[in-house]
Amino acid sequence: MENLNNNKGFLLISSIFVLSTMIIIVSFYLDGILQNIRVAKIIDTSPQTYYLAEAGIHEAIWRLQNNPTWKTNFETTPNWSASFTRNDALLPGGSYTVAVANQNYANALIISTSTVAVNGAESQRVVKGTVYKTLNATPVQGAAIFANEDISGVGSQVNISGGGLFANEDINLAFFSNWTTASSVKAVQDVNVSISSSLTATEGIYDQNNPPIPEVIAMPSVDFDSDDPNSYKSRADQIYSKNEFSQLLKDFPVTELNGITYVTGGIFIKKGENLTINGALVSDGSIAIGNGFSFESNPATLTIYAAAASAGLFSKKNITIGGYNSQVTVNGLIYAGGEFQIKDGITQNVATQIIGGIIAQDVSIVISWEPTDIELNQFYINQGLGEPLFSQILFINHWEEEY
Repeated sequence: MENLNNNKGFLLISSIFVLSTMIIIVSFYLDGILQNIRVAKIIDTSPQTYYLAEAGIHEAIWRLQNNPTWKTNFETTPNWSASFTRNDALLPGGSYTVAVANQNYANALIISTSTVAVNGAESQRVVKGTVYKTLNATPVQGAAIFANEDISGVGSQVNISGGGLFANEDINLAFFSNWTTASSVKAVQDVNVSISSSLTATEGIYDQNNPPIPEVIAMPSVDFDSDDPNSYKSRADQIYSKNEFSQLLKDFPVTELNGITYVTGGIFIKKGENLTINGALVSDGSIAIGNGFSFESNPATLTIYAAAASAGLFSKKNITIGGYNSQVTVNGLIYAGGEFQIKDGITQNVATQIIGGIIAQDVSIVISWEPTDIELNQFYINQGLGEPLFSQILFINHWEEEY
């Protein structure tokens, strides 16, 4: 009888042990399943969270344009900063916090952090953007290349006639770059020329170590798409969306357009496409010419001729020429709210000739062994800038933080 009781006790303890183990295992898997469900719901909410952060960016831009206090501080206080939070924004449980910090006059970094509550957890996105507003309505005189920040040359040959170089920050030439101008070279900070490179300026080189030290010149403004009748969009002879313009070049690889052509979105001129503009080509996105691989043997070709109205190539963001076979001739002003870049295709020819001038946030000519020829034409510059009643905010950089 004693052995029977002992066996019963052992079986009871064993059963409890097995049952406890099974409960622990089931709980472990159940917790994993619930965790996967929470992660899946967070992933499903991710696009909403991203667009919520985007909404914060655009609300900040709206405030910089329309709120008198924000607008004044943005334009007049180089170290100004501000922030705001919006709860239950656009969707229940969603919120975003936006911080704006000036890097200089009318040049700010915007950081928008959004969160959406999901079953006791949070989906989060961080989106950043750089905005810039030009404050100078008068054209720059005598500068064939004007950069609001830096002018850079790496392995490049540049010949400038009729005008010089001006940078509100630095001019840097490196890696066997050879630049010549019959005018002057001016940088508010430094002119740096590597031992393998050369910079020839008949009228002198001036920076903070070679007086007279140049004074900062605000970047001239362009009215892209305001409601004013003088804006480029208001004066456009034809307006295309990004997809419509891309389809036009695909259907008609050799195309000629007259007057002002305005594209809402980016422009990409591929190898084998030959576009002639008798006037101005304007985009509120970035412009790339020959910046993509193709088996097509003919270069990406853009030719712009001066017209009675404004002439040139204008982008709210970046303009890139080259990377692959391309040929660009511009009679008019090249204006980029972001970076203007020429880069060689190494084994493919990149040829650029400009009569007019270049105005951009940054200018870089990189590994461009084919000489770039620039001839200053002040009339084309003045004509291209026009006389906007106000300068718009340019959204020049945009990215999502990785985490």
